[in-house]
Amino acid sequence: MTQETRVANELQKMMTWNLVPVSAQEDINEICDSLMNGSVTLNELENRDPFVVEIIHKAMNQAGKQ
Repeated sequence: MTQETRVANELQKMMTWNLVPVSAQEDINEICDSLMNGSVTLNELENRDPFVVEIIHKAMNQAGKQ
């Protein structure tokens, strides 16, 4: 499993647990899909909205602990 897939899975868990603010949920859903199908890398996401990047970093940290 790639790091992108692990992060996408973690983002989906965060959504399920209501840990993602409603204002960012649409962006996070799109990011999950893009990460899962390989159309974007984690590095490419660093240029997104800082609020969304913070959520991605939280997911990356959680995915790295597993």
